[in-house]
Formats: sequence, C-alpha cells, structure tokens
Amino acid sequence: MMVLSKDEVIGTVAFFLQAFTSRLTRKYLLIFSLILIIPTIIIYRLIVSYAQNVMEEHIARDNLIGADAIVKRLNAEITDVVLQLQLIAGQNLAYRTDVKTMYENAKQTIAKSSMLHAIYYVDNESQLLFEAPFSPEMQAVSYAYPGLEHVRWSYTYMVSGLLENYHKETAVTIAVPVYYKDRTFHGALVAELSRDYLSEMLRTMSASREGFSYLLDVNGRVIASSDEAILGKNLGNDPIGQRLMVGDSGLITSLYQGRDSIVAYQQIRDNWGLALGIPQDIAFQPVLLLGRALTISFLTIFVLSLFLILFGMRGLLYPIIHLTRFAKKYRQEHTLETLQPGRMDAKDELSELTGTMKALTHELDFKERFLRDVIEGIPYALVTINHEGLITHANEKFYHLFQIHRADPANRHISVIPELADISLFQGERELTVLGDKGERNIVRTVTAPFQNGVLAVLQDVTQIRLLEEQVSQSEKLAQMGQITAGVAHELKNPLAVLASSSELLRDEMLEQHQDFQLIRTLVDDIDEEIARMSGIVNQFLSFAKTKSEHENLIEIDELIERVLHLLRIKFNESQVTVNKQYDTLLPLILGRTNKLIQLFLNLFLNSIDAMPGGGLLTLSIKRNELFLEVRIEDSGEGISQNDMQWLFNPFFSTKEQGTGIGLTIAGEIIREHGGEIQIESMLQQGTTVICKFPIQRKEIIL
Repeated sequence: MMVLSKDEVIGTVAFFLQAFTSRLTRKYLLIFSLILIIPTIIIYRLIVSYAQNVMEEHIARDNLIGADAIVKRLNAEITDVVLQLQLIAGQNLAYRTDVKTMYENAKQTIAKSSMLHAIYYVDNESQLLFEAPFSPEMQAVSYAYPGLEHVRWSYTYMVSGLLENYHKETAVTIAVPVYYKDRTFHGALVAELSRDYLSEMLRTMSASREGFSYLLDVNGRVIASSDEAILGKNLGNDPIGQRLMVGDSGLITSLYQGRDSIVAYQQIRDNWGLALGIPQDIAFQPVLLLGRALTISFLTIFVLSLFLILFGMRGLLYPIIHLTRFAKKYRQEHTLETLQPGRMDAKDELSELTGTMKALTHELDFKERFLRDVIEGIPYALVTINHEGLITHANEKFYHLFQIHRADPANRHISVIPELADISLFQGERELTVLGDKGERNIVRTVTAPFQNGVLAVLQDVTQIRLLEEQVSQSEKLAQMGQITAGVAHELKNPLAVLASSSELLRDEMLEQHQDFQLIRTLVDDIDEEIARMSGIVNQFLSFAKTKSEHENLIEIDELIERVLHLLRIKFNESQVTVNKQYDTLLPLILGRTNKLIQLFLNLFLNSIDAMPGGGLLTLSIKRNELFLEVRIEDSGEGISQNDMQWLFNPFFSTKEQGTGIGLTIAGEIIREHGGEIQIESMLQQGTTVICKFPIQRKEIIL
C-alpha cells in the first residue's frame, strides 16, 4: 500500500486549491460532469421517483382496503344493533310486549354489547317510558326524539347523526318502530351508541400505521375519531367532508392538522361517512431514508472519483498551472513566485521551459529593481500619467504626499486626486493646496513636462517654507494682541487687589475689637465673592483672548465627544445625570481644532449639568444632512425664560448666581471659527436644547 509523505500531502492539498481556479482543470471537470455526475443525478432521481410512486400506490391501496374493512365492520355492527332492537320491540308479534319485558331485554342486550350505551323507549306521544339499564320507569318525562316521526311513517329503523338526548348530552342513536301485526304505531325504541367504542375501534385500525380516521354524520359533524381533539367539530367545509356529504368515495391528498396527508374516504349506510388517512411525512419516511442513503452513496462515489482523477492528473496539470501562475503573477505584480523544487530536476520539456522562464524573469527583475531604486531615491514626488489619465508609474513619495495606497486598484486614475485632475492639460510650474492625513493644508509646488504617451510631473512639498513666512507676519499680530490683553488684565486686577486688601483689613479690624457686626461681616463676604467672580472673568478673558497656533485637523466628532464624556464621567455620576447617545452611522469628518472643540463641549456639558441640580437625562444626538453635521444636546433641566434667551451670548451675562457669563460667548466664538452655527431652544420647566452645526468638508482625502 502506497503511503504519502508529509510534503506530498501538503503538495496535493495545494494542488487541489489551485486546480479549481484553473481553466484547464475546469474543462476536465466539465467533461467529467457530463460523463459521470449528470447521469448519476438522473439515475438517482429516477430511482427516488419510482420508489415514491410505488410507495404512494401501496399507501393508497392500504388506505382503501382499511377504509373498506372499517365500513364493513360498522355496517355489520349497525345491522346487529337493529336486529337486537327489533327483537326487544317484538315486531310482527300477534300480542303486545309489555314495557317491563322490553326493559329487561334491553338490559341484557346492553350487557352483551360494548357498542350500546343506553336504550330507552319513547311512546307515540313523546313520553319516555324507561331508560335501560338504570331507569325502569320514568315518571312524566317528555322527550321529543327527533327521529320519532321518521320511524312512525317509514315503519323501519333510522340511524341518526349527532343529536341532543333528553339529558342534554350529545349522542348518536339507532331507532326502530314499535308496532305489531295490526300495524299500529306505539312508539320508538332508541339505542344510544357508545362514541368511545366507535373512536376506539377507529384508533385500533389506524394506530399501527400512525395514521388517523374519523366518522362524519350527514351534517359533517365528527361522530367518532382516533383524535379526540376533533370530536363534535363540523368538517362539512373540509374537502373530504364535502365529498362525503354528497355520497362520494375515493382517495385524496389533503391537509389534516396542518400536515399533507393521503386520505381514503367512503360512504357508509345511512349517510355516515368514513375518512382514513396517514400524513405524507410518515408515509414516505422509508422513501426519504432510501433517498438519503442513495445521496450519501452517490456523493461518496463522486468524491472518490474526483479525488482519483485529480490525483492521477497531478503530475501533468500541476506544473502547467504553477508555471502559468508564475508568469501571470510576475506580469501583474512584478514579484517572483517560488517554483516547485522537484520540477527543475525532471528531464522533460516542462522542466526546460520552467528553467528558461525563471532565468528570464530574474534578469528582468534585476533591471527593474535597479531603475526603481533610482526613482525612489529622488527626494521629490514623481508620477507619470498617460493620455487616459491613468497613473503609469509613481514613486513612494508621491503616494505618501497624497495619502493614497499604491495597491488599491481604485487609485490607478489621477481623478482620485482632485488637485491633479487637470495636470495633463498644464505644462510648467504652479503651486497647489493639498489636505494632509490629519487635515492640515500642505502647499505643493508642481513642475510638469511632456513624456512618452503622457505627462511627467515632479512635486515638492513647500509647506514649511510658506509657514515660516506666515509665522513672521503672525508673530507681529500676536505681540500687539498680547499687549492689549495684558493691559486689560492689568487694569482689572489692580482694583481687584485693592478690594482684596481692604476686605482683609476690615475683617482683621473687626476681629481685634471682638465685636460681632453681622452687617459688616456680610458686606465683607460679598466683597470676597465679587472678587472671586471678577478673577474668574479675568482668567476666562485671558483664555478667550489668547491666540493659539494649533493647526486644523480632520476630526471624527463622535470620538471627540466621547473623550469629553470620559473626562466628565465622575461629574455626571455625582450629579446623577444619565447620558443617552443617538449617533448616525458613517459620520463624515469635519475640519477643526481639537482643543478648541473640547473646550466648546466641556462648556456646553457643564452648563447642562448645572441646569439639572437634582439629576436628569442628557440626550446627545449626531446627525448629518447634505451641508452640515449637527450635534444636538438636550437636557431635562429647568429651562431658560424667553427674556433671558436674547442675552445668552452677550459677554458677562449669566443665568447662574456664580456664573461669569463668558462661557457661551467663548462657545459662540469657537463655533464661528469653525464656520458653523449655534442655536439654543428652551422653555421654562421643559429643558434646553443646544444645536451646533459644523460644515461638512467637500474635499476628502482617499486614505
């Protein structure tokens, strides 16, 4: 027996994986399918269909035979009950049988027959004279038996459907007339049949086949059934019930209890009907098992055949497939794939072709690598574009400058860089503004020249040079603003210092005299409170007036808000404020300054917390439309009056006792710096909603 080594097993598995993507292998598999698979499937379907047809015929025949057997037995049972009743009634006798004798005979008949539940005698005036086996005499009991008139004029027996007896119970009966040779009608002798006995008989006939059966009366109601759940139900509108009610007999496929079933139905004497059936999933279970076994067998044969064919062709197909992949990969990716080691040692035409191709590709790869190193070593970005706008070559500095991936096929066309969309129409030198990976603006100097079948462009990032020039001008402006800010702060802090010193001396003087001047103490506390508030105003004004050199970046607004929420998590817990977040998916980036936006949302969140001193709900939602990214902050706090709404963004105006009135002013300035809008909607006792809108950047960088 041949045993494969580990390397051979790995090689075989690799061959299988590669073979299914080869056109040559697909041709062989197509031929194999036409020769083996399709005929096998046809044979399988013929066998399963034939077995199903045979099984269906067998089940139908069994159902018809079973139904016929039940009908014959029921007819015999009914005939026997009719004869017993006629004997009890004493028909055609010359003398009249007394009621007591009929009662005794009825008791004996009930004791011998399991089918009989009770026998009672109704005279021609609808008076109930006795009920066997327990009531020999009935005192003034009137019962209008529904079949009394029928037996009166027919002088023969009658088998009823479901009716109500004098106990107000549902019953099925057989009645015979009581008369003698003079043909004078005296009444009807009625036997109630045991529905339990009838149901048990049906159950016995169908339980061994896991099927079902039931008896219907002339109105379509269920007299007896192997399934107790349908006893007394009206199946007259059921397809089987409709056929039985018109006296039809035959075989049908119909639903029973939600399951497709094969049902035989047959008319019984006296307008009764019988249905006997079995669910198809049970009836065809042997066929299903057979089909499953055949399926497994055919699949096993197919897999073994496929494995043997592929394994037998391994020595021929695998080298061709691998050599084709070697050439294709080099053409597409300019990378060399390792050839099969054993193939080079073989002494045949395939080995010679493999060696020649390998030598040629190594030589070509060496020359291309040399040229690539020269191009990549140039300290500028370089790109060549053909007349169709496709990038035919570019060095790594070009892809890094524009933050696009070399390997992405979508980046093969120059249109993915909007700034260079018209570069093939322009020759000479110019400067472009390009967004960097963090949203910063870079200035790129571009020089273009005609090239074979296109354009050659050399690009240089001159952003730092332009920034140095701009910083010189900006420094002068910052120095002037600093002087103004320092002067304002100085003018405010001087009187603050005087107030602080005065209040301290006043407190010391009061304490030295050991006098409790409550009014003076209150005034001193007010002075301290105002000093603290004015100091806060000065500090916030300095922060507001201070110019920062932070660059604008592309910012994910949901991540920035999550950072602010993390900073305030303890404050939210202490204030018993719950945060509900509702963010749209796939939110666009905005261009802005991270620290400024953090300061903005810190101010807004703290204002919302202060507006809910007893705790509450803070709802944050981020939505986008065509022009703006909207951040909505809704609190369930005390709200703001309409009179105060118009002053909210004025410096030093505040609705809080300890507020400085600069927070919203700073927030408004930050929003305007980012080209956005801020709106506030509020009503007393209904909370406040702050809406911040940021413009969506239309110029996106492909990352």
